[in-house]
Amino acid sequence: MEQHANETQDRVRQRAYELWEQHGRLEGHEAEFWHQAERELKGEASSSDTSRGVTANAPSARSGSGSDGPGKV
Repeated sequence: MEQHANETQDRVRQRAYELWEQHGRLEGHEAEFWHQAERELKGEASSSDTSRGVTANAPSARSGSGSDGPGKV
């Protein structure tokens, strides 16, 4: 379990560094980049849990209101 936590922290650190570089190595924004990296990686982890990876914003997503009817696209 501890190894997983270390790997996660390493990934967050690496992503935060990438963000810092992309934004011109701004000083004083380390916490902002760290939190953004955590959010991105958390979203990445939760999306990998889905079986098909289709999001509600996907073009093929239906409204869910039931108005589409069976077999209609």
